[in-house]
Amino acid sequence: MKITFLVPPSIDGNIPERVAGCAYLLYYVPNIFLLSAAAVLEKAGCEVRYIETTIKKWDRKQFRTFLREDLSDIYSFYSVNLSQKTDMQALHDIREIRGDMPVVFFGPAPSDRPMEFVADDDTYVVRGEPEYTILELVKALEDKSAINGIKSVSFRSNNEIIHNNTREPIENLDELPFPARHLLEEKDVYYNPKLGMRPFTAVCTSRGCSYRCIYCVPSSLSFSRELEYKHYFDKKPPVRKRSPENIIEEFALLKSQGYKAVNMQDDQFVWGEERTIKICEGIKDLGIVWGCSARSDHLTEPIVRAMAAANCKFIDLGVESFNQEILDYVKKDIDVKKNEEAIRLVKKYGISAKINIMFGASPLETMETIRKNTKEVKRLKVDQVMYNIANPFPGTDFYKTAKENNLFVYGDYKPVNVAKEANIAYPHLSKTDLERAVRSANFAFFLSPRFVLKNIRRIGSLDALKAMFRKLF
Repeated sequence: MKITFLVPPSIDGNIPERVAGCAYLLYYVPNIFLLSAAAVLEKAGCEVRYIETTIKKWDRKQFRTFLREDLSDIYSFYSVNLSQKTDMQALHDIREIRGDMPVVFFGPAPSDRPMEFVADDDTYVVRGEPEYTILELVKALEDKSAINGIKSVSFRSNNEIIHNNTREPIENLDELPFPARHLLEEKDVYYNPKLGMRPFTAVCTSRGCSYRCIYCVPSSLSFSRELEYKHYFDKKPPVRKRSPENIIEEFALLKSQGYKAVNMQDDQFVWGEERTIKICEGIKDLGIVWGCSARSDHLTEPIVRAMAAANCKFIDLGVESFNQEILDYVKKDIDVKKNEEAIRLVKKYGISAKINIMFGASPLETMETIRKNTKEVKRLKVDQVMYNIANPFPGTDFYKTAKENNLFVYGDYKPVNVAKEANIAYPHLSKTDLERAVRSANFAFFLSPRFVLKNIRRIGSLDALKAMFRKLF
C-alpha cells in the first residue's frame, strides 16, 4: 500500500500551524506527530510519502495536477481546528479527481468532531493517538476486511456514522520507532528563530499534561489524545513519558544525521529532577542546541543548571498573567511569585526566558491588568514574550464558559490569528479593546531597541524579522 500524507494549499492565504495546532504559521516546524505515524507504517512495510504543499508554494491548481498524476492508494491529513476548511476542500478535490479512494483524517479536530470529517463511505477518522490505529486501519483497507473492530476509528456505513470504542493511550512510548524524518523533502526550510541554527527538528519526550488550565490547547498530539480520552472517561489521560535512555538514543541519531537544533515539543518537558538531569547529562556533549516548555514550579536550580550545561537556549514559560486572581480563575495552579522566580533563575544561567501572556482569558481582565502585564515584562527584563488574545478552542473548559456566557463575538469559535484578532469580548472589554491592547503590547516589546539589537542575529535575517512583524501587526 502506498500512503501519502498531505498538507494541502491554504484556501485563504493563512497557513495553519499543525504541530502546536493553535495558531497560524510563523515558521515551519516538522510535524513529528505525523512522522511518528508514518514511521509505524513504514516499519510494517508500507510505502509512505509526505508532501507539504505550503513549503512547495503550490496553489490549488498545482495540487489538483498532482492528484491527477499521483498513484497513491490512500491519502491522509493531519487536521487541526485552523486547517479544517482547507483540508475539506482538499477532500473535495480528491473526490473530483481520484474518485472513491480511501482518505484518512487524524489530529485534534477530527478527534473532537469526527462526524464533520466522515463525509462519505470512503473517508475515515483516526481518533486520539494515531500510530497503532492507523496501522490497523491501513491493513484492513488493504485486505478489504472489517473496520468495525478497530478501536478509535470513525467511519460511515449504510448512511450511519459509526464511532468504534476508544483505544487506551499508548503505555510504553519507547516501543514506537523514531519519527520518519527522512520523508521531509525540504529539510532546510524548518527553523526555529529562538535557536537560530539549521538543520532543525523537533523531539517529543512525553505526551500529556496533568494540570487543569481552562484555556489550554496542548501540542496537537496531546490535544488529540486528551479529547479522545475525555469523550469516554470525562477526565484527562495519564501523562506518559519516554525513558531518558530512549531520548538520548534519538538525540545521538539526530547528531549523526547532522541536526544542530531541536525543539522539545512536549507540553511540559520537566517531569522530575532525576529524569530531567539524566536526559541533560546524556545529550550535553552532542553539541545540539535546544529549547523547551516548562512550568515555573517544576524548575529547580539543579535542573536549570543541568539544562544550561546541556546547551538549552530557551525555556518557554506559560506565565499567562501577572495577576494572581486571574491565574486562580483560569486554574493555572501556580503563584505569580513562582513565575517571577523562574524567570530570574532561567536568566541567571544564561538561558533565554520566553514567556506567554494571554489577554482576556478571564472576566477579571481589565485594561489595568493588561497594563500591569506589560509593566512586569519590562521590569523583569524578559528576553522574549508572546502576547495573545485568548480564543476558546473547542474541547476546552474555556470554550464551554464562552458559549454559556455569550462571549463569542461571532457566535461561536472562529479560527483567528490570536496575535492580532479577538474572537471574544466582555461587557467591559470589547473586541476592539483587546485588539488594540495586544497590538500595543507587541509593538512596544518587539520594536524596542533592546529586543531588536539582541535578536536580529538570532532571527537570522531582515526578511525573517519582517515576516514576524506581519504576523503580529
